[in-house]
Amino acid sequence: MKLKARETRNTQEPRRPLPECRLSLRERSGNLASFPRRVTRGRDRARRIGRLPMAFFIGTILLAACESYAQFGSSSTEDRFELSEAVGLDRADSQVGAEFERARAYLADQQWGEAVATLRRVMEQSSDRLWPVTPQRFVTVRDYCHLQLSSLPPPALAVYRAQVDSLARRWYDEGVAGRNASLQRKVVDEAFASSWGDDALLALGELALESGDAAMARAWWQRILPIEPKPASPHGWLAFPDTTLDLAAVRARLVLASILEGSASRAADELEQFARLHPEAEGWLGGCEANYVETLRALMAENASWPPRKPSGDWPTFAGSPTRNHAAPKETDPAGVAWRVDLTAGEPEAGAKQTVLLQPMPADIWSSSGPSLHPIRVGPLVLVNDAYRIWAMRLATGEPAWGNTPVVFSDRLTPTGSWLPGLAGTLGRPRFTMTALDGKLYARMGPPWTDQPRHGRVSTEENYLVCIDLEGEGRLLWKTAAESGGWAFEGSPVSDGRDVYVAMRRGDIRPQTHVACYDARTGRQRWRRFICAAETPSRGLYAEITHNLLTLDHATLYYNTNLGAVAALSTDSGRIQWLSLYPRRRQGNRMRLAAHWGRSLNPGLYDRGVLLVAPADSRRILAFDGLTGQILWQTGTEVEDVVHLLGVADDCLIASGKRLYWIDLKRENQGRVRHVWPATPSLRLQGRGVLAGRRVYLPADDRIYVFDQDSAKLEKIIELQPKGVAGGNLLVADGKLLITTKDGLVALGEDATGGSTPDEESGRQENQLTEHLR
Repeated sequence: MKLKARETRNTQEPRRPLPECRLSLRERSGNLASFPRRVTRGRDRARRIGRLPMAFFIGTILLAACESYAQFGSSSTEDRFELSEAVGLDRADSQVGAEFERARAYLADQQWGEAVATLRRVMEQSSDRLWPVTPQRFVTVRDYCHLQLSSLPPPALAVYRAQVDSLARRWYDEGVAGRNASLQRKVVDEAFASSWGDDALLALGELALESGDAAMARAWWQRILPIEPKPASPHGWLAFPDTTLDLAAVRARLVLASILEGSASRAADELEQFARLHPEAEGWLGGCEANYVETLRALMAENASWPPRKPSGDWPTFAGSPTRNHAAPKETDPAGVAWRVDLTAGEPEAGAKQTVLLQPMPADIWSSSGPSLHPIRVGPLVLVNDAYRIWAMRLATGEPAWGNTPVVFSDRLTPTGSWLPGLAGTLGRPRFTMTALDGKLYARMGPPWTDQPRHGRVSTEENYLVCIDLEGEGRLLWKTAAESGGWAFEGSPVSDGRDVYVAMRRGDIRPQTHVACYDARTGRQRWRRFICAAETPSRGLYAEITHNLLTLDHATLYYNTNLGAVAALSTDSGRIQWLSLYPRRRQGNRMRLAAHWGRSLNPGLYDRGVLLVAPADSRRILAFDGLTGQILWQTGTEVEDVVHLLGVADDCLIASGKRLYWIDLKRENQGRVRHVWPATPSLRLQGRGVLAGRRVYLPADDRIYVFDQDSAKLEKIIELQPKGVAGGNLLVADGKLLITTKDGLVALGEDATGGSTPDEESGRQENQLTEHLR
């Protein structure tokens, strides 16, 4: 009766016959955006599972396929989508706008006290809601009030300072005495336009420089200057209104920051301008008191002879670092297979090939992004995960890190068969990443779906975060599940040691995206912040799999939502520092999605104060000012096929898709393609490449292309087929080229013997692990 009733409701809608798609359970992984199946420890249990009756599973599949097809069909008209241009934000309401108008009226009447009181009241009542600085760029109401207070006429500014200076001075003095950056930040966050705001900015810059963060030091010092640091900056740059500090000393520090962060061309331009403005200025810089120009020129010359900063050999998270901008310290010239680990062992066996009927699937543009698994390296260990397992192997030998099995975490297999792929069709492919810090391993585990179709669910489970103790041989420390009600964790967290930060999603026709913070010790939630909501090509008809990752630079989180917005948040409270909208690609066809929708692992890449982003809903790559959110530049649409931002080298962003691109970051040519290979977009990309030493390693189906980073010259081709290896996601570590393929992890070594390492090597690695984690 149910089927008959459903047919009656749809009698006015012509339906084409359901096409038959015959796929075995093992064959469908390349077509259905499936993800690695749940496992248990040991092959015996897997064999028992493989012998379970398949009738229940097949019946469920057939029913779901028929149901989903009947509900929304598969006509070409329904395949097309047009997204709304609206992006939902936590905007302040019209009452706040009325208050701002009231403050302006008070100022026009020179009622200074009333104007200041109005702005302070709005700041207290609606501080964290968003307000537009420009139609596309938003800050919190609190920061917008700081903008208004900083632009007050001198008499009104004097009224404001009379109210806040005593408290601001106390925070500043206590911060200086205790070298407490949080108190200095309190001056800036709550009393920016006070008489002590510029002193706090100077102190914060000094503390940042001492900690090695030249870009952040520069950001603080820029705000002291009464002029906008970038000629093209629109209204909205928050700068101190009337500093009494020595401007020559401040500008000298800006040049110093550019030198120390490696921005040689910018430092040269700034030094030339500084020499015109302050040729005779003297002060304390570089450990002595001398003429600024002479000291800075000497530092510039010395900097040219400094050896390049050696990157860490660890690869503790996706793209090598929380800034998503890392290169392995040394290249490798692999000769043969050193070891390989089968990552399919223990999966449920399909038994005889089963035939199932499925509706037409959305275009699988994600397959070119390569296999789903992305390894990390922590000291002598290499680790990788799928939806329900975590493996830990020794880098030198491929042997289990502890005990007799490399699987250090394995979740139970539920009787629902929820490891099966999305039956109603899925947009996206599973991706699996992890983060390690201070002897702890953090991963998102469980079903990869982050949004369910309106008609039925593809999984009844919620995904979850786990924390694994690497010092305790993989002991589970905590496990935190996403809430019910459509909540899901997007991807693996990033961590600063105290907390872990993760993107979250709440499913709907207009999915909501959030950022959440959890205590790194206990897994308890500290805060969660709504970012935005917008339509996706799914429009609620298909399940969606996303794996959005955060970018972390010191105390700032950056989030590319892939929903028309990029945001920066503070780690302490989740307060949005800025949120910028960009033009979305709003039209398309789900069965023939454009290449840019294949950007499924695309966190922002942070480089010296600039956030580089390749959103999935845009044909371009955009550069945002990390401090303000202003769009500094954008590429043309010729980079539409780019799916991976591999890193920055020699003032070039290196990105890959159907071609390999070198995109210029130098001021005069920002956003222009400097080199591209091959000439036509014909590359069969099979995974994410890697920067190592002065080389770029780029994986294809059956080979790896090796390029010089500086010249973009193709230096060699590593043939994989003779080695019995396929292309996949790459990692270079200790002379080995690691490749995660669809079914295993392979290490190519410079020694072509491919033999096992002596037992004493295992003992040495054990000592290395203990020392590294310690």
